[in-house]
Amino acid sequence: MDSALLNPEHQFLGCLMQLPIDPVRRALTGMRPSDLADPAASFVLHLAIRAVAAAQPPTPVVLFEHAHELAARPRCSRLREIALWIANVYEVAPLAPEQHVLYLKAAVLKVAWRRAVAEYAQRLLQAVTESPSHDLRALADDTEALDELWARYEAARQQHCVVPRPEVAA
Repeated sequence: MDSALLNPEHQFLGCLMQLPIDPVRRALTGMRPSDLADPAASFVLHLAIRAVAAAQPPTPVVLFEHAHELAARPRCSRLREIALWIANVYEVAPLAPEQHVLYLKAAVLKVAWRRAVAEYAQRLLQAVTESPSHDLRALADDTEALDELWARYEAARQQHCVVPRPEVAA
């Protein structure tokens, strides 16, 4: 089974590639490339943000065009890898992306927040053994990035919850 099928980051990006620009703008609100753990996914999200800023929907062709523009000099093998990655994610994206994109956005941000908490905890553990108490206290109090990421996750979760669901005929 293709790993893109099981990866919310890839599924989110696959949805973005299928949508018109207005729903993509809404889905990208509050998203940052650093929210994605996979470096290729992070780069493609950067390309999608760049495309939308240029008033272009992030279709696979547009994303590849932006990747090509960002290449300082021709790097055929790297560009080929990106093209294949984009094509694979697009190919396995969910059907009806407008119904899934906001849920996937919230899922991606939830995982990003949990990853950020784990990294913060590791820094705290290291500081416990290696830093003076004053520095440890400052680090322990520095949760601004975590709080901001949590707020973006909560906003995405709320945004997903208010999306009208299709009604089932009785």
